[in-house]
Amino acid sequence: MNAQLAASRAACDAGWVSPTLQVGQTGKKVTPELYLAIAITGASQHIAGISEAKNIAAINNDADAPIFKHCRFGIVEDYKKVVPLLREKLAELQK
Repeated sequence: MNAQLAASRAACDAGWVSPTLQVGQTGKKVTPELYLAIAITGASQHIAGISEAKNIAAINNDADAPIFKHCRFGIVEDYKKVVPLLREKLAELQK
C-alpha cells in the first residue's frame, strides 16, 4: 500500500510504538489521502492531528466512538476480526 504507520498517544505511552509516530495535538499532523483509524476512539487531541486527511476510515467496536463523527467510512466491529480480512483483500489486489 505504500502506507505510513502512525499511532495514538495511548499506543505510544504503552510502549507499543515509538513516540515519533504519535499523531495528534501533541504529536504530528498528517494529511494523507486515506487515514485508516484502527481501534482509535477519536479523542479531540487525535482528531486535531488527522483533521486534514482527505478520507478517514475507522474500525472500532464501539458504535458511539467519536471517530465515527469524523470518518467517511466506518466499520463497527472488533479490529481483530476485520484487519486479517482487510490484509487478505489488499494482498489480492496487489497481485
